[in-house]
Amino acid sequence: MRALVCMMLISVAMAGEEKTVQKRGLLDLGYGGLELGGGLYGAELGSKVAVAIKERPVAVPVPVPKPYPVAVDRPVPVKVPVAVPQPVPVAVPVPQPYPVVKTQTIAVPVEKPVPVSVPVKVPVPVPAPYPVKVAVPQPVAVPVAVPKPVPVVVKQPILVKEQPLLIQGGWDLKGL
Repeated sequence: MRALVCMMLISVAMAGEEKTVQKRGLLDLGYGGLELGGGLYGAELGSKVAVAIKERPVAVPVPVPKPYPVAVDRPVPVKVPVAVPQPVPVAVPVPQPYPVVKTQTIAVPVEKPVPVSVPVKVPVPVPAPYPVKVAVPQPVAVPVAVPKPVPVVVKQPILVKEQPLLIQGGWDLKGL
């Protein structure tokens, strides 16, 4: 029993010392080295290798482009003092101080005459008998096709009696 308690205390002490975070590599699945479990009192047989990797940020020099002057052909308006010739120099007299026109509103009392009533015509509806148009159905003439007999020409033979034709006079054809 004492051995078990001692083993527990030693394992707790070892676990307290090992506080580094281990990262897995490509081929390592994170189970450590060769571990053989089982045995009496849960003792481990085998080797364990602890590797601590500490990462530190390192400043990497990065080239920063510096500004440089660039020639730009762009016309810029520049004020050049040039005397403008005037045809005739004329002095204009200006009164001092300048006159300012100011409009003011003045209230003037107006005497009102005696109030006069003005008749205003107000339309008032007066009930009066008047004819009311009522829609009455009227007969409407509708053209209806009436069948009429149409004359049809039918060709029929006409019988004509022939009568002998008697010609008198002139030539006698029997003598020839």
